Amino acid sequence: MQMGIFSVVFTLIQFREQGVLRRLRATPIRPYNFLIGQVFTRLLVSVVQVAVLLGVGILLFDVDVVGNIALIFLLAILGGALFISIGFGVSGFAKSEEVGAPLANVIALPMMFLSGVFFPTDVLPGVLEGIVQFFPLTFLADGMRAVTIQGASLGDIPWEVAGLGVWVLIAFGIAVRVFRWE
Repeated sequence: MQMGIFSVVFTLIQFREQGVLRRLRATPIRPYNFLIGQVFTRLLVSVVQVAVLLGVGILLFDVDVVGNIALIFLLAILGGALFISIGFGVSGFAKSEEVGAPLANVIALPMMFLSGVFFPTDVLPGVLEGIVQFFPLTFLADGMRAVTIQGASLGDIPWEVAGLGVWVLIAFGIAVRVFRWE
């Protein structure tokens, strides 16, 4: 999540400030083509990060991954695409780094602390627990946890996969809509 949101926000704002996006605008590339290319490039980095983390965990720390490694990578790809798209959306709204950083934090910090990454969501007050079930990071954390610890299959986590898919479509749609070359 951090890499997807923050690296995209700062990179795109710097591209805009340095005139890189203005020069790209002179080419026949459409915004959605540019965004798709950026998402795939950053997804590659995300997948490599997951591979390194899993490899180090398994080889050096004897972590026992119960579930299917391919399903973990599928979730990582969906999650990476989602958070990269959120980063593009934030950078479309932000006119400068001074606006982009706080805006990215407003989105990322509540997800980080309320999505079940650091502590279970069932300890939250009832109303808040109901709301955080729809956070993008909750879908990713719950899906990853179910696969790695409980050995869940794709059929066991349809809600998590569907939630990630819907959020990817929403976030990418917003990113394309608010994308600015200048």
